[in-house]
Amino acid sequence: MTGQWDHQEPVHRPDGFAYYQWLLILSGEGILDVDGCVYNVKAGQAICLFPGVPHRYHAVDKPWKLMFISMDGSLCAPLLKQAGITLSHVYTVLNVEKMKTDISRLITSAGSSDSFTGAECSKWLYSFLLDLPRHIYPNQHTQHFERLQPVVRYIRQHCHLPLTIQLLAEQAHVTPQYLCMLFQKAFHMRPMEYVNRERIYISKELIALEPHLQIQEIARRSGFEHTSYFCTVFKRLEGLTPQQFKQSYFL
Repeated sequence: MTGQWDHQEPVHRPDGFAYYQWLLILSGEGILDVDGCVYNVKAGQAICLFPGVPHRYHAVDKPWKLMFISMDGSLCAPLLKQAGITLSHVYTVLNVEKMKTDISRLITSAGSSDSFTGAECSKWLYSFLLDLPRHIYPNQHTQHFERLQPVVRYIRQHCHLPLTIQLLAEQAHVTPQYLCMLFQKAFHMRPMEYVNRERIYISKELIALEPHLQIQEIARRSGFEHTSYFCTVFKRLEGLTPQQFKQSYFL
């Protein structure tokens, strides 16, 4: 399966996906949370997701436009390994236009009514995988992301509680000033903005899973001390109020 999303909606898969996925980012920017790590993902990069690996991703700069391939088969794992891809991760693409062309060819083949569609798609897919070593940097772990992983994990586990810059800096054994620099380089935002985004994500899950909750209770359980501030942050990030989101979700 292959296609393109002009406005990628948030995705949360606690049990992962059944197939390998390759996501090429065309515009905008998002955050990927996978396998216990969090990454900033922007245009010119690609995400590879392995089957059964829990993950979630969402836009932070819209529209987050991407092309995707969902794939399976005995050759997927060895061909990805040949490109240096052995885990779910973010990779920088050397030639975005070439990769766009290759994925577009797959999309066209998949949409064809020709009786040879399956064979044609397989041919282009394996050609795409064989070319990967020439089109990506195989290892995109960075010092900034690695340094921030304890902080990100702490935020995820404790964002329903009061958090301060000092407390977060202690998780990485750095000064608050240095923590701000790390967040700016890794995620292009300050630590508390990241905290607020995580809290808003939790609030949206609560709205979806427990629709009977009042806005005040959602704010409290998401980590916001004041409902008014929660509503302000929610509207700034989502473009509508929590109540409007709740109503639109259950239309």
